Amino acid sequence: MDTSKSLASPIELPHRSTPPGFLTGETIDTVQKGSGFVQYGHPYAALDRFFVGLKPQWSGINAIEFTENSPVTYVKKFRKAEANVRVNYLKATSHRNLVNLREVFVTDDSIFFVYERWGISLKEICQLWPVFQLGEVEVATLCNEILNGLKYIHDELGVSHGDLREENIFIMENGDVRIGNIGESMVRVPKPQGKDKDLQAVCNIVQCLLGLDKAESAGGTMRLLAGDFAGAPCSATIDELLQVCF
Repeated sequence: MDTSKSLASPIELPHRSTPPGFLTGETIDTVQKGSGFVQYGHPYAALDRFFVGLKPQWSGINAIEFTENSPVTYVKKFRKAEANVRVNYLKATSHRNLVNLREVFVTDDSIFFVYERWGISLKEICQLWPVFQLGEVEVATLCNEILNGLKYIHDELGVSHGDLREENIFIMENGDVRIGNIGESMVRVPKPQGKDKDLQAVCNIVQCLLGLDKAESAGGTMRLLAGDFAGAPCSATIDELLQVCF
């Protein structure tokens, strides 16, 4: 016999219901209060908050929070595959060049990072080449902002980013440049020379944005200076690169 499906009444679908296609294999327990910033339990168990799950992920986002009278936030899920994930290193961030981490929820096998909203990624900009390409002045500005964000990560947070790529650097509607995935950076075990590799990643990003690895990249003095910057030695510091940023 054929069975027909009917839509459930909205009255029967409060916040506490499991977001569809989102938490397969996991149990939502009551949120237990932790330090306020780090809480233990599932974020979707909070009865006074409203999350919309995304499956598949969109730009690495697992859910978007649309709680009344609160700014929109993005949720990213990080599976604790490693035994020595450093939850005690997590802290709230506040810098204009970071996608700031607002809250963290810890479960038995996952960490949920609640980030402020972000914009278009540099990878999306790179994919527009050569139809659209940033000029040397724009790239120099971007580079300066990225280095300022890295300085905060290295000096104030005391960690390296470890995964600085075009995919996780974002441009906001107002032009701000923000580095993403700082929560993942704080919980990962740092790799040797991690901070030096962050700086090399900035140089690689400059090469991508200006197409310096392409035959068509010949240009004037600014482009030559950009090439010199992109080829900076591994021993260069953030302060040195900020002073010579083309």
